Amino acid sequence: MAFDSRPHKFATDHQRVSYAASHLSDIAMLWWQPNLVLEPKPSIRSDWSEFVEQLNIFFGQPDLAQACRTLLFVHLKCKITSM
Repeated sequence: MAFDSRPHKFATDHQRVSYAASHLSDIAMLWWQPNLVLEPKPSIRSDWSEFVEQLNIFFGQPDLAQACRTLLFVHLKCKITSM
């Protein structure tokens, strides 16, 4: 939402990653902190897709229940349509 409302402020992946990372807390922040001190700088610091992918790998879907409902709906809809 912040990216859409202020696209000029988040024009690069690095800006997006920095903004999102600044809102991490608890275990997610502990996961992220090594990326701030590693040299050379890891690609994840300037690659939005990689950042999101790694978050999903380590922390899963933000709303797993909704993701399951959506997946179930899609599969049920496909079976009903193909009958």
